[in-house]
Amino acid sequence: MSLFDSIAPPPDALAAFVAEWRGAAPETRLAAIRGALRRHGLEIPTLPGRVVFYEIQLFGLTATGRDEAAQNWMEAATRLCPFD
Repeated sequence: MSLFDSIAPPPDALAAFVAEWRGAAPETRLAAIRGALRRHGLEIPTLPGRVVFYEIQLFGLTATGRDEAAQNWMEAATRLCPFD
């Protein structure tokens, strides 16, 4: 197992995340996304004086936005992993 394999989430991690958090309240989903980013992603702070713009790269899926970045990410994840 390579170092990358040990830190990369398993291929079904996106589907598992969506299944667990898609029905949660928006603020709860945001907390879950933040927690997953701490474990599997990267957070780069905004430079002072710049407009805050977020890019979420998590479980192989990227979404961007200002305050709506987490919502955009969850909507994209749900489209990729639909559950009936």
